Amino acid sequence: MIAMSKTPKVMKIIDIIRELNFKVLSEGNTDKIIDKSNIYQIGYELVGIFDYSKEEVSESVHVCGEKEFLYLSTLDEKSRTFILENYFSCKFPLLILAIDNGDFYNKIYKEMIRVGKKHAINIIESKMKTAETIRVVKSLLLKNLVQEVMLQGYMFLEIYGIGALITGYEQAKIGVTLELLERGHRLVTDNNIIVKRLAENELEGYNRLDKSLDESHFFISNKKDNTKIDVTTQFGIKATRGSKKIDIVIVLEEWNGKKFYDRLGLDELSEEILGEKIPKLVLPVKKGRNLAVLLETAAVNTRLKKMGESSAEYFVKKSKEIIEENKKYRGDIMKRGIPVRVLKNEFALKVIKGEELLDTTYVTTTTINRPILSLSGFTKIYENNEDEATSIQIFSNDEFMYLDTFTEEDRIKNLSKYFQFKFPLFVLTVNANVPEYFLKLVEEHNIILCRTPYRKASQVVANFNGYLETYFSSNVSMHGVFVELYGFGVLITGKSGVGKSETALELIHRGHRLIADDLVKFNKDTNNNIIGRASILPYFMEIRGLGIIDIKALYGLRAVRILKRLDMILELKEQENDDYLTSVNYEQTTEEILGKQIQKIVLYISSGRNAAAMAEITVMNVMAKMLGHDPNKLYQEGLERLTSEERKLIKEN
Repeated sequence: MIAMSKTPKVMKIIDIIRELNFKVLSEGNTDKIIDKSNIYQIGYELVGIFDYSKEEVSESVHVCGEKEFLYLSTLDEKSRTFILENYFSCKFPLLILAIDNGDFYNKIYKEMIRVGKKHAINIIESKMKTAETIRVVKSLLLKNLVQEVMLQGYMFLEIYGIGALITGYEQAKIGVTLELLERGHRLVTDNNIIVKRLAENELEGYNRLDKSLDESHFFISNKKDNTKIDVTTQFGIKATRGSKKIDIVIVLEEWNGKKFYDRLGLDELSEEILGEKIPKLVLPVKKGRNLAVLLETAAVNTRLKKMGESSAEYFVKKSKEIIEENKKYRGDIMKRGIPVRVLKNEFALKVIKGEELLDTTYVTTTTINRPILSLSGFTKIYENNEDEATSIQIFSNDEFMYLDTFTEEDRIKNLSKYFQFKFPLFVLTVNANVPEYFLKLVEEHNIILCRTPYRKASQVVANFNGYLETYFSSNVSMHGVFVELYGFGVLITGKSGVGKSETALELIHRGHRLIADDLVKFNKDTNNNIIGRASILPYFMEIRGLGIIDIKALYGLRAVRILKRLDMILELKEQENDDYLTSVNYEQTTEEILGKQIQKIVLYISSGRNAAAMAEITVMNVMAKMLGHDPNKLYQEGLERLTSEERKLIKEN
């Protein structure tokens, strides 16, 4: 940042008195300088709290209104005199009495003027109400005292309502500005920006030229070739605005592989302008990174932070909670058990009995039973089979109607044999009516009883069986970003820093969906499909410079999904040779994951190639082949046919 020289703006008390044209009640030092637009409404001082060290007390214009006079009228004369003497000894520059009922408070009015004159304090009278007086005085001070500075080396844009100062790498700065304008964002100014401090924590950036004239266009200057781009002509007046509040500074920096870039978003960097600290991001510029998408995401993420939500802090907090939760279950997880609470949450079960047992009871088998045979007294299937003896039991009205066919003596006998086994969970269909005797037995044997929202027992069995088979199957975790493109589950892999997350972010921007970033967990389901999901927390992405971002919060539920079948692997590689013709054809191979061969395609990334667009085309090409359309084969056939025709023409001639 290069700051141009600035002239401090000040006002004398006499200037304020003349501008406001209020009645003068007491004159002190009217040549005293005011250089800040602070208005202080007195209050603490009237109850005996005096802090003369506070700048807002000693250097501000004070306002006293009717409610303050009303409070003073409740004090006895001695207490009031003590308060006023201490208050006026602060030596602040100016007091404005905003009261239109002077006769009622005449005694206090005169006493205040007397003490003010004694301490040589300037006092003037406003006939407006307190709120209106403050507004008028504030407007005057802002108009005359506003601090300003001219900055060079910045591009200033409005991106999704966020005022972004962009600086750093010159060519990247111009390139991303033009792309952002094409995407519908707005330019304030391209270089010499006038920044004014309107209030505490509020800076506004202005175009230095007068834009009120119709013929005054907005331009972007290119220092490299000393040319100018007429933004108003190229993009229209809708692509410009004269001023905007400054919300964030974004520094574009050439990629340095040895430098650490913030990957969590917990580092709080800032740029100081006119004494205000503006949040700052440092974004490394590298081939394969779509800067426009990154800046748009940075702007939306800034809006999210302004709403009090930090994706990075939430991610770290939830990660710690998951780690602590895993510690509690560690011993049982080693036995490949799943807490019943997980099933309760997964299938939206309503707990009827055993809420306190959800975290300490585990399911260790994929076996699901409907216990019709067991309720008849036949329990041998449980006696020599641990999986059966620890399985989930499903009950519908059929099971309870069957129990009603027995005499009470036989029913008790059969249920006594049945309840000797330590079942982890009983699940009722939505319409199952549970007899009171059964509820008592469940409670006596400390068994969890839940109700599912499904009506058919066969559907409940299928749901639980499919989930548990997947959960207990072999799994593997892989580094990469798992996205859904045109219905295909695509794992984007590659070396660290190649641009996996940035490519995925642009794909999400284009309407595709995120399943998992960084570490993806894959299981094999009952249909031999490889199913991927987030290893820890879903919906979050890690972007160098931006840190952790919440895709669900930034782009909505349409941009995410919890799991997906893996159909393809796209490996991103940097293209070392700039001659694209050396790598026109995709490298197609397969990679084995959990015993299944998955199609793998290598994409070469360079500064002239859009990785997201290439990923989309690759997936569409695979879809075309699945439908029987092979463009490579058709191209070769066309060449052969064309060559044959050419030969025929040559012979004829």
